[in-house]
Amino acid sequence: MPRFYMHMRNTEQLSKEDVGQDLPDLEEAKAVALISAREILADEIKHDTPATLLEVLIADETGKRLATISAKDIVPERLK
Repeated sequence: MPRFYMHMRNTEQLSKEDVGQDLPDLEEAKAVALISAREILADEIKHDTPATLLEVLIADETGKRLATISAKDIVPERLK
């Protein structure tokens, strides 16, 4: 099973995940990243955090970027 890394970029820095997660495919990695990003964004709103999530970068074990999820895609359409 491939290992995926979800790196979070906010307005201040890029936080790189160093453990990764074994997931069946990229689509599952995107789903997991989306859930995590929504939790982070909700926490930032709740605590009025100055650093705002901009995007989630999904990479493989070699560090190759496989996908990017923009902050505008994190919020469900019905809430925009």
